[in-house]
Parts: sequence; C-alpha cells; structure tokens
Amino acid sequence: MTLVKIKTVSYANVKGYLLYNKDTVVLVDTGHKNTVKSLLSALSDISKQPSDVDLIILTHTHFDHAGGSREIRELTGAPLAVHREEAGYLQMGRTPFPRGTRWKGKLLVSAGRIFARGLSKYPPADPDILIGDEMDLAEYRIPGKVVHTPGHTSGSVSVLLETGEALVGDNVLGLSFKTHYPPFANDRQAVLESWQLYIDRGMKTLLPAHGGRVKIEALVRQLPGARQKYG
Repeated sequence: MTLVKIKTVSYANVKGYLLYNKDTVVLVDTGHKNTVKSLLSALSDISKQPSDVDLIILTHTHFDHAGGSREIRELTGAPLAVHREEAGYLQMGRTPFPRGTRWKGKLLVSAGRIFARGLSKYPPADPDILIGDEMDLAEYRIPGKVVHTPGHTSGSVSVLLETGEALVGDNVLGLSFKTHYPPFANDRQAVLESWQLYIDRGMKTLLPAHGGRVKIEALVRQLPGARQKYG
C-alpha cells in the first residue's frame, strides 16, 4: 500500500485535511457551509479533481467541521462517514455548542447559546457510513484507521495513520503558547483518555483542526497537569 501524503485544507478559521496517494483521496472534515472553493483550491494544489475523492470523514458534527458536508458530498460523489453517536445531529443540520473547559470558553459558550444560535445550523446530510469503535481505511488504500476518541464530543473520531500522524479534530488545541487541552469539551475526562490513546497507539505528530502541529512529547508533558486540572 502506497504511503499517504497530507494536504491541509484551509476553511477560514478551521482546518480540514486531504489524505492522498497515487490511488486515492480521503477528505477529513468539510469546514463551514459554502467552503467548496477552499476544497477545490487544495485539490488543485495536489493535481486532483473532486471526482478523485473516495471518502469523506467527519471528526465530529459541529458547524465548522460538518457545515459543508452536503455540498461537498454532492460535488465529489464520495460517501460520508461519521460516528454513529453524531449521525442524528448531521441529519438535523445542527449540533449543540460544547461545554467550556475554562472560564473564557464557558463565557463564549453562554454567549453563543444566547446570541448566536444560528451559527450552529448548517445544511443537513444523511451519513452513508456509521463509524463504531474503529474503521480500517485499508479499503480506501490509506494505511491507518478511524478511531472513536470521545471528549470534545461524544462521537468525536480521530484518524490514526501508520506513519505516526493523527488527525485529532478538536481534542487537541494546536497553539504553542497555550495548553493543548481544548477550551471546549463535553466530557473532560474522556479528552484525557483520548490523549492517552494517542500516546499508547504510538502517534508521533498530532494535527488539530485549530492551530499547528503538536508533537506527542508535548501531550506527554502536559497530561499529568491536565489530569489534575480537568480529570
């Protein structure tokens, strides 16, 4: 199986990723609604067409990760995969705001629930594939697995590649000057368990949806303190 390359898709303030090789393209997250131009630009950069996309994976169903799902699936014709616990939200086109883990996050969530409820809405879509605990990507010629990693949401998933990269959605914040523990999470303890999973599975580099790459050593250093504060 050909090793995978990774291309970032910049959807305004959130990142999606293209996993690709000579045989396939897999898209991880679709960004906000009306983000087709961002995807087309990224595909052009790697000399691929929308029809080359074989699978779309959602790390979770918040508006900034799943908002473009319906439009992008129609464009590519690729099946749409989401964890079974989030399928209902995708079909409704709306996922509740997550809880804040720190005081600033809690304030933002409270304000969002009062003043910006419309932000959480997006065009609904029916999933084609329901992910359980794990989904092997060998069928799509990608050396890796989609793994259930709850924390940010109950149905959050991560893509763990055999080369040591992990696409972790919002379970990790990729800002070097802040803690990597996410500012929003529905289950704070589950985030810590997912961090431990990344470590135990031998991941080397984490690719969050917000911020830059995070070396696994940073999570190892921060995990004891995060357990004391958030566990």
